[in-house]
Amino acid sequence: MALFYNITDWNEKPWFSSGGTRDKQIVEDNEGQVYYFKTSIKKDVMDYKFEFWSEIIASKIGKLLGFDTLNYEIAVRGEKIGCLSKAMNLDGESKLIEGISFLTGYDNSYDPEKKDSHSIYSYQFICDSLNFFDQGRFISDIDKIIILDSIIGNGDRHQENWGVISNYKEAANILQKQADKDNRLLLKILIKVLSKVMKDKDFWKNRFSEKLSLIIPGSFAPVYDNGSCLGREITDQKLEQMLKDDNMFNSYIKKGKSEIHWNGGKLNHFELIKNISILKTDKIKQYITDVKQKYSEQNIENIVKNIDLNLPKEYSDNRLPDNRKRLIIKLINLRVNKLFELVR
Repeated sequence: MALFYNITDWNEKPWFSSGGTRDKQIVEDNEGQVYYFKTSIKKDVMDYKFEFWSEIIASKIGKLLGFDTLNYEIAVRGEKIGCLSKAMNLDGESKLIEGISFLTGYDNSYDPEKKDSHSIYSYQFICDSLNFFDQGRFISDIDKIIILDSIIGNGDRHQENWGVISNYKEAANILQKQADKDNRLLLKILIKVLSKVMKDKDFWKNRFSEKLSLIIPGSFAPVYDNGSCLGREITDQKLEQMLKDDNMFNSYIKKGKSEIHWNGGKLNHFELIKNISILKTDKIKQYITDVKQKYSEQNIENIVKNIDLNLPKEYSDNRLPDNRKRLIIKLINLRVNKLFELVR
């Protein structure tokens, strides 16, 4: 079950920026700990009121199955209800380098705001970008994210929904030593990141070369922003139809596509994993086997059914309806079994 927090009296930090499509606030508790508070999408005809539950459930299911997911809990702030997560860069010296920084640093013509760039966002492009910056060790984390997305049906793993947490002071020290050694220009991505914490941006630009082979100190970030999943967009009317019609259910799963393309084409999650497994059969098989060892239908059911148990009675209108819980449980179990079919 998820924990409940009333954060109405927490201080907002409006001078901090935050991306994403949902209403998001950065808040600080009474002990100075920073959190992100997010509500569901509600814009024009879009009203995905259960999206924050999808985020919370995805984090719990991910943990259960062995993925390093960022933890999300239930929170209320004034009249708003949503999900709450602790800031990932807690030491004051670390920064989240989102995937887009690697991609645009590798190819500055890539612009996710332009429609013709959407198909460029592919598994191959991500791998090439990470390898270019000597960050190939994180490709296995991308593989695991894709497997998690296949389980929860996340169709929005865009270039800002994954990243690396790096200690920028440590990175700056390494870069300074490299500068003293070869007098080369800094790679575009590191200029972009370090310029936010260094006063003299031109100093860094003028000290390094176009190509720099460097292992950026840091680790892959916990998997975050997973809310676009678990049928959060399905209307109540369609939900009732799906619960009665297995063909409709299977068709919905088949139509779900990964935001990460394959050589320019958009595939469903399982087709994408199948293609990746051709390149690295043993590794993908092991990742899926690891999930299989931790998976239990009963445990999935327990998480979903009890997810809102700690929600106070005065917020009962915001509970996750029982029929939607049944839908989510069925979606997860069907998706997990489709994933397991790939290694039989």
